[in-house]
This record gives sequence, structure tokens and C-alpha cells, in this order.
Amino acid sequence: MARKKSQKIIRTGPKNATTGMCPLCNSIGRIMIIGQVGKERAKCPSCNQEFDL
Repeated sequence: MARKKSQKIIRTGPKNATTGMCPLCNSIGRIMIIGQVGKERAKCPSCNQEFDL
């Protein structure tokens, strides 16, 4: 009998990232969500600025 291999969980990206548009630099792409639950803010990696969701 062969040993059953467990599957690795493959993640596509960080859990706190989403796709959207930055209102400051108008770039469309990945946006990081930072802060506590209920007080979340977003950070754009291209212009490196924070803004409210």
C-alpha cells in the first residue's frame, strides 16, 4: 500500500490584498488593507499613500 500524500495549500497572494483603484494616483491594481477590523485603511503600493476605504 502506498502512502497518501497530503496536498499543499496554494495561495495566490497575501490575504490582506485586494484589487481596486487608488483614488489618489488613479492606478488600478493591488491594494493592501491595513488596520484593525472596523477601522480599516487601504495602502496603495504604487504611490505608497494611505486612504480610507
